[in-house]
Amino acid sequence: MSTRMLTVLTILIFARRLCFALLATVLAIEPKTGVAAEPVIREIEPAVDHNHCTTRQFQHMCFDHDGVWFVFYSDGKDFRYQTSADGGKTWQRAKQPVDQAPNGSTSFDVLKVGDRVYVSHAFYPLGRYDVNAPYAKDPNRRSEYRHEGRIKKGRIEGRTVRWLEDIHPGFTPDYSNLAQDTAGFYWVFTRESGEGIAYRSRKSNDITNWMPKIVCMPIQGRHAMDAAALDGSQLYVVSLLTTEGTLYGNLFDGKRWGVQPILIADDVTTVAGDDRRLAIEFDPNNRRLHLIYVDAANVLRYRCLRSPYRPQDWQPSLSRAGQDLAAGVFTCALSVDSSQSPYGMVITYGLEKHAGRDKRERTGELYARHFDGNTWQGEPMLVSQPHTIQNWYPNVNRDARHGLCVMYSRSVDKIRLGKPLAIMVSVWGQ
Repeated sequence: MSTRMLTVLTILIFARRLCFALLATVLAIEPKTGVAAEPVIREIEPAVDHNHCTTRQFQHMCFDHDGVWFVFYSDGKDFRYQTSADGGKTWQRAKQPVDQAPNGSTSFDVLKVGDRVYVSHAFYPLGRYDVNAPYAKDPNRRSEYRHEGRIKKGRIEGRTVRWLEDIHPGFTPDYSNLAQDTAGFYWVFTRESGEGIAYRSRKSNDITNWMPKIVCMPIQGRHAMDAAALDGSQLYVVSLLTTEGTLYGNLFDGKRWGVQPILIADDVTTVAGDDRRLAIEFDPNNRRLHLIYVDAANVLRYRCLRSPYRPQDWQPSLSRAGQDLAAGVFTCALSVDSSQSPYGMVITYGLEKHAGRDKRERTGELYARHFDGNTWQGEPMLVSQPHTIQNWYPNVNRDARHGLCVMYSRSVDKIRLGKPLAIMVSVWGQ
């Protein structure tokens, strides 16, 4: 064999060894990242009639605890939860429902604090509204069909929540948000008589007694609110009003709510029941409130509010449109990654692929992507089933440090998209 051939052979052997070494390095590193290449997508309820639990992307009914995913939802009759201990591959339904949910449970919200779970919801003593019942046929008996409020507290024990308290707070949550401020007080944000309302617990870390209502959003309209606890016992609420196509915000400074909310945007949807809404999350490390919303032109936009949370502290300034993130979007939801400082963000959004005659009927493909507050990071990941476009109403976990869990609805009937709906769960990053 010639010297030249030996040299070539030696180079080829070295290159091969180098390739194997690099491959071994990649394989050794990859499991430590905890990031799955593709999401795990499962159907946990095949055909639900009259479900609204997935339609509130400003609520968070998914979370993880010690490696177990919890997902709360309505099956059309009861409010339930399922758990997965293998990254979303298999799901197990809890033996007992949380409570009745006969009217689609628009008012449920879930808050996780350590190993405690809190739920605010409406309770209907007579079950689902019956159009043939006497109260439905006789206007004078309409008050017989009533609803009440409930606040629950439970403790996570493995894959089960053991409910410890079930309180009638004296009010009924509607489109509710449940939050806890830095002083430990619980807050329920709801809407009554066309205004945004807040209720606060009388004592910290106690759900048994509640203060009288406070108007936190004194503007008449159809409110869809999201609330976030800031630092120093402060809170911020943002509401999208489809009555006027406006987006307003208001600050609780630790003592009182602002007398006049500030106008954040005047170009959002005017369609009641539309999924083009908003989501907010707070980064305590950076003292920054993050806001995403979809405007009436289907553009996904972003703003942030810096401390001390005055109107002039919004970026971009309120005289300009929010930062343009994506076009053709019909829905959005927001998670933060608390393992980073400042917090990273994971934005879940839907690209519209179908619009029906009913202006509320907008469906498409759901994607998730990392965002650092200035630019997108990495490529978008499809988190709905491939080759399906009748997906809508995503609901996500608040803190995505251990991965992203997306609960969403998929239309079963391609003609009547509103019902029945399959309840889907997509887990990315486990």
